[in-house]
Amino acid sequence: MGGSIIEMVIVLVASALLLVQGIHEDLAHKRAALMATEGQNEAIINDALSKWVTDNYAAKLAEYTASGSTTLTPPSLSELFTQGYLKQAHRNGPFWGGIYAISMTMVPDTCMAAAGDCHVAYLMYPSLPLLKGGKSDVVGASQIAQAGGSQFGYSTQQNSATVVGLNGAWNTPNPLGNIPAAIVATNALNADGDSVYIRRDGSLTWTGSQNVNGVDLHNVGNIDATGTIAATTVAASDANVSGTSTTTNLVVSADAQLQGSATPGAACSVDRSVRTNSTTWGGLLECLGGQWWSVGLGNSSVSVGVACSIRGQGAWDINGLQYLCNGSTYRPITEFMGNSQVMFTMVAGDNNTGVSKPNCPNGTPVIELVPQTVGLDVGNPDSPFTSVRYYYSDQGSYWVPQITLIAPNGAVESGNNLGLQVLVKGECYYNN
Repeated sequence: MGGSIIEMVIVLVASALLLVQGIHEDLAHKRAALMATEGQNEAIINDALSKWVTDNYAAKLAEYTASGSTTLTPPSLSELFTQGYLKQAHRNGPFWGGIYAISMTMVPDTCMAAAGDCHVAYLMYPSLPLLKGGKSDVVGASQIAQAGGSQFGYSTQQNSATVVGLNGAWNTPNPLGNIPAAIVATNALNADGDSVYIRRDGSLTWTGSQNVNGVDLHNVGNIDATGTIAATTVAASDANVSGTSTTTNLVVSADAQLQGSATPGAACSVDRSVRTNSTTWGGLLECLGGQWWSVGLGNSSVSVGVACSIRGQGAWDINGLQYLCNGSTYRPITEFMGNSQVMFTMVAGDNNTGVSKPNCPNGTPVIELVPQTVGLDVGNPDSPFTSVRYYYSDQGSYWVPQITLIAPNGAVESGNNLGLQVLVKGECYYNN
């Protein structure tokens, strides 16, 4: 009887031990599941924070450049949610207490925006270490880190001052100090928002200014800009400017064509603008004082007395007569010249050759003969002639220069007998 009681006691004790062990294992399993859930939750926050850095890299770079401090302002969890990086609102802190702290810096501390060597690094960590029974729970911290992924690490009892990433992939000073079971997530100190790729399918919209660091862009289709395109040299086979084109320096072109035209004397609005002359004689027009004025070639609308305002400006009428602006009206240029204008010169003999008269609008064609040679037959002691006549005959549209020798007996001979020549001047005479 006594032996049966002892055996029963042993069975009861063993059952109790097994029950206690089962309870411990169940609690450990539930705690491990709790650690995994916490790790997954922190991984979601870390992923949202990494995307925020990608989209706000330019703003963080500007903050660093303006302040000169490597310490940057991180977003809060509520900002990550309101800006769409977190799909649901998250409690700001783990189940054991404290908050999710975020520190953000620009590295290296000597980087320069112009050099393109600046990177954003951050640490996201619970502000309190994981405890179990009032003691550091390194095992639980490792479970949280493993559930979070390769960007997570934790501090151990042996090296509590340093947080080491999973499999020793990275390490960083413990932000909580010399405390085991600190859990830290990072984007790594050499990775940030400027390391993402531009999608080839065009679905990624740029949210900030781009710096291609002085390299070239080739095989570009069209460039549409709402602002300024600035370049030292712009080379184009065709340039179509629908608005105003302004240059403050020399414009060099093999050919230039003005398609806008105007009529001399018509009204204009932009002083010093240039157009082509739409009248018969063509040429250029310049806008001065609200009116188009001829520049260079003639103006077919000019005649005596037409109003002008630029003293000394030249113009032509439809007949080719040149005018000058004198005072306030156009006057024939002949008024400021001598009465005769030489139109051509030539040397002729007594060959019965006609010389065409010059065209003299508003004037009279005249001829002037200037002897070029005088001959004398010195071998004849009786003087074969007494005089030489240089004259012409008017044949209407032309003149015929003539040279004759007069003998003592009144006989007339051709000047060609002595090779005589005369300089013929065709002139236009104007009666001022």
